Amino acid sequence: MLGDQRGLTLVELLVVCVIIAIAFMGLAGLFPVGTQHINESKQRTIATDLAQAKMEILLNARSTDSDLAEGTHADPGNPVKSSFNRYWSVTNDTPIAGMKRIEVWVTYPHGTTTREVRLVSHRRG
Repeated sequence: MLGDQRGLTLVELLVVCVIIAIAFMGLAGLFPVGTQHINESKQRTIATDLAQAKMEILLNARSTDSDLAEGTHADPGNPVKSSFNRYWSVTNDTPIAGMKRIEVWVTYPHGTTTREVRLVSHRRG
């Protein structure tokens, strides 16, 4: 008998390396998914900011402003920031007489489809 031997054999070392390599390959597969979610969140945040900015303008505009005329409107700057399209609609006397319902939405591309963000608010006359 040789007695107490310390250390790893070459085969044991190779097995450990293979296990670690498999674990890292599994983790590496998560990076594209994470990046895709980050990009989608960025697009949604930009769309929300654009919708909110337009909503604030409409809520603070004079009652006689043409942007508050009843109907559907498109932003003359479309596409905004190269790939976002902003629209809004105004409905008079909703939900009650003397009020306007304002809905602002922004569409943006997402792969082969289009997504949108919508905001709704109300104001007097």
